[in-house]
Amino acid sequence: MTQPPLRHLDEALTDALQEAVRTWAASAGAEESLPASTAAVRWDIPKEASLGDLSSPIAFTLASARRQPPPAVAEEIIAQLRAVLAARRLAGVVERLDVVRGFINLFLSQQALSGVVRRIHRERHQYGRGQAGAGKSVLIEFVSANPTGPLSVAHGRQAAEGDALARLLRFQGYRVTAEYYLNDEGRQIELLGKSLRARCAEQLGQAELFPEDGYHGAYVTDSAKALVAQCGPAVLQKPLEWFAEQGMKEQLHRIQEDLRHFGLQFDRWTSQRWLRTSGKIDRALDALRSRGLLFEQDGATWFASTKFGDDKDRVVKKQSGELTYVAPDIAYHAWKFEQGYGLMVNLWGPDHHGYIPRVKAAMTALGQPADRLVVRIVQLVTLSRDGAPVPMSKRQGEFITFREILDEVGVDATRFFYLIRTMDSHLDFDLELAKSKAQENPVYYVQYAHARICSILAYAQGQLPWFRRLGRVDLARLSEPEERRLLRHLCHFPVAVRACAQQLEPHGMTAYLQKLAELFHVFYTRQRVITEDVPRSRARLKLISAARWVLANGLELLGISAPRRM
Repeated sequence: MTQPPLRHLDEALTDALQEAVRTWAASAGAEESLPASTAAVRWDIPKEASLGDLSSPIAFTLASARRQPPPAVAEEIIAQLRAVLAARRLAGVVERLDVVRGFINLFLSQQALSGVVRRIHRERHQYGRGQAGAGKSVLIEFVSANPTGPLSVAHGRQAAEGDALARLLRFQGYRVTAEYYLNDEGRQIELLGKSLRARCAEQLGQAELFPEDGYHGAYVTDSAKALVAQCGPAVLQKPLEWFAEQGMKEQLHRIQEDLRHFGLQFDRWTSQRWLRTSGKIDRALDALRSRGLLFEQDGATWFASTKFGDDKDRVVKKQSGELTYVAPDIAYHAWKFEQGYGLMVNLWGPDHHGYIPRVKAAMTALGQPADRLVVRIVQLVTLSRDGAPVPMSKRQGEFITFREILDEVGVDATRFFYLIRTMDSHLDFDLELAKSKAQENPVYYVQYAHARICSILAYAQGQLPWFRRLGRVDLARLSEPEERRLLRHLCHFPVAVRACAQQLEPHGMTAYLQKLAELFHVFYTRQRVITEDVPRSRARLKLISAARWVLANGLELLGISAPRRM
């Protein structure tokens, strides 16, 4: 029977596996052992090609619930899976099904792999797009640095992670809102104002005590020079609030410029000042008070967060009447829940790890499902040159800034290097490696693969008369081991995209692209693309053209360019 056209082979095979598991459970009287979410019944990409093109660990989950050995359960599921594949006219896409140590391993047929190449050329920029998030909304809040100075190298990593995650989720059909939470009032802004005023006085030759814990960076002195040039000595007649506002606006403008240069546009900027003036902070605290969860002690107002899993109760209002940072955090997250997002993701630095239980405690106390809020910690970055640490910039009192990294190594390399490790892993950023034009530089390696393919295709277009009349290509000729490995990896792209989105972890895409580039370079080294054998040459040109589309799509998901020449 002829195989029907498949738009998403990976999704069709996942649906088949899920049906096979349900059928097995019904026949075995084991419905209670099924995972709560169908997402747990999935195909993964095995690390070794010898273990198949796709692999599923579902037998381990079912075996533990049924107290049976995983290999025995896997064999029973395979029997059901073969029947489902036959009923759905999918048997032709599967060459073999095996059980290895309890894993169900699936090997795709040459017919299926050839179909992937045709599908890539049909869908082009849309290849890999999924609908897992159709009808679902996600709010991602990231960077959110105080507007009191330039973005740090660590903030830059959060920017790369958040933007790539937003792109991946949108590609999976989610409605994504990217948000920057702006802490535009409070003690830090006041300190910036005092620091700026002191530097203005210094420029005018007047002694003024610099505030303890003030901002010593050269950027404050630069701002003071500009204000003195604009206003003259009269600048010192301005109130402290004016200095705070001027300093904050300038730093916010610089932050926005750096993010635009990075290719990042937030959908909205939410102001803490707006939260307060809109009454949302008061309303959130009133809601906790009405539930009997605020109490007075030592002249301060406390939130009884230990009732909801926090390690200690938290002050929300000091004796002076000043709100602590906990109060606006509660209001901000309560407001996010009120907007009805299906999932809210916060990307925070490691210094915010302790904030997680108190925010979740507050949401639970307000009657919200705290599991809809996911907080990921983005670990710190260290800089090095050829293995030697780079602790400080030349400007006194400041660490190297995010913009300095962009200016030195470029946007593409910065993005790729930031994403080359998982969020929760410490990152060593080698500046010299990031700038190098060598295979050891991973972003250069990936981009060069794309450019090399473009060069080959341009040659074929200009020099081979038969290339423009490709027509139907016999992809069954792609039978060499290097071709098979490249085909297999192209087939994995939709699976890799979906896994990155489900795990809220963009790192998987950098790993995928590096492997794809490696497989292409190995193929190119061992096999000539254009030979005297025209049918084989046609098939190989079709193959590398498909690889080019996937490289371009993967780079786009990371916000990185796909150059045609290098």
